[in-house]
Amino acid sequence: MDEEDPKGIGGLVGATALVEAGGQEVTGVVAVSGEGTLSVDCDEDPPEGCDAHVVVSVFAPDALYRVSGPCSASGRTLTFEPGAPVERIQRRKWPRRRLDMPVTLCPVAEGTRVEGVPGRTVDVGVGGLCVETLRPVEGEGDPMVILSLPDGTSIVSSAVTVAAEDLGDGWRYRLAFRDLDAHDAGKLAGLTSE
Repeated sequence: MDEEDPKGIGGLVGATALVEAGGQEVTGVVAVSGEGTLSVDCDEDPPEGCDAHVVVSVFAPDALYRVSGPCSASGRTLTFEPGAPVERIQRRKWPRRRLDMPVTLCPVAEGTRVEGVPGRTVDVGVGGLCVETLRPVEGEGDPMVILSLPDGTSIVSSAVTVAAEDLGDGWRYRLAFRDLDAHDAGKLAGLTSE
């Protein structure tokens, strides 16, 4: 834990980020400037006090990373000073693989599933998946995931929403499986190790 990122910040481009400062939180997407400095394009106005200290958690496919320190704000973009340390907080137990498969996210209301939102996977692993949809998943609870596999079978599992972001022309959800049974976990392990 808490080791420096061995890949450099370029490997984090496009990953979902959670920005925390002054007791406020916003989400965004990681970018890298021409000078090689890390920046975050926030989905809304960044929190107050980012010039003093900000903590950014980055949900990359291979691990959770953290960057902290002062940064400058230009509109909705936050840019860290050159050389800001990037720490790997937690390596993923199950790495993700970029796969494009059909998936449906079904919000659960009062114990019953309601109309699902179709989408496509960005990446998949035994621990969870990243999904893009054309419209948001309504409701307050976490969704059920119906993932269609290449062999014609499906995996149905409850999931926890780790992050959700508005892409402008669609939505991206990062989801962690909850209570995935051993049979389905084995299917996903085989699929992601090919």
